[in-house]
Amino acid sequence: MLNKKYLIKQIVSLFPIILLIFIIRLFIYEPFYIPSGSMIPSLVEGDFILVNKFIYGIKNPLNNKIIVNNKFPQRGDVIVFKYPKNVKINYIKRIIGLPGDIIFYNYKNKQITLYNKKYIKTYIIKYKHLEKSNLINFYENPTKYILLKKLRFLQYTEHINRLSHKILFIPEIKDETLKIYKQKNMPLYTWKVPNKCYFVMGDNRDDSFDSRYWGFVHEKFLLGKAVFIWLSIQKKTNSWFFKIRFNRIHKIN
Repeated sequence: MLNKKYLIKQIVSLFPIILLIFIIRLFIYEPFYIPSGSMIPSLVEGDFILVNKFIYGIKNPLNNKIIVNNKFPQRGDVIVFKYPKNVKINYIKRIIGLPGDIIFYNYKNKQITLYNKKYIKTYIIKYKHLEKSNLINFYENPTKYILLKKLRFLQYTEHINRLSHKILFIPEIKDETLKIYKQKNMPLYTWKVPNKCYFVMGDNRDDSFDSRYWGFVHEKFLLGKAVFIWLSIQKKTNSWFFKIRFNRIHKIN
């Protein structure tokens, strides 16, 4: 039988390590798992990502107020945040609009146009290289959960300042007017981002429940920036076997 004092000594010796891990997870870096396809093709189901929680400042975990300032979120950042309608749920999306931006959404081609405060069109976001994607799948509308026929995805390269990434959309799918978030004193499909808030979208434009449907993300809900895919697992259907996708281990753009 193990000596009680020996067990206590071992537990005490592990305490600094446990405390260090706790501090790192709470304030610096934390791993997250991608459970859905809203960020395809940038992130896919089965990706394990590392989130930098310090980049936007250190927050008081009790009230989410920033106690140490760092960088401000930028357009194009892939962020993890608490879903504003239910803070027990974490979401991951890409920042499209910053405070003060006026956003117009084209529901036909799923593109974004940004305007400044004087309603003058900017060219911060550009779209190039429209082409057919290799992805063909059943499409499920996130707002009605109706299974549709097989449809082929199209893709653009979306350029936000110096960043570029692929976005997917399906031309046959139209957003439902009644489900789109209507901001007070703004036309439908147009939003003005409030102070300390962000407009976010998924790269998989037709399978992402994002700011188009529920509004803005306040800075107090930001958890951090996704910076790296450190593991990616593909599980076989109806099987315990899985394979590691080494080709998906990379820095996140």
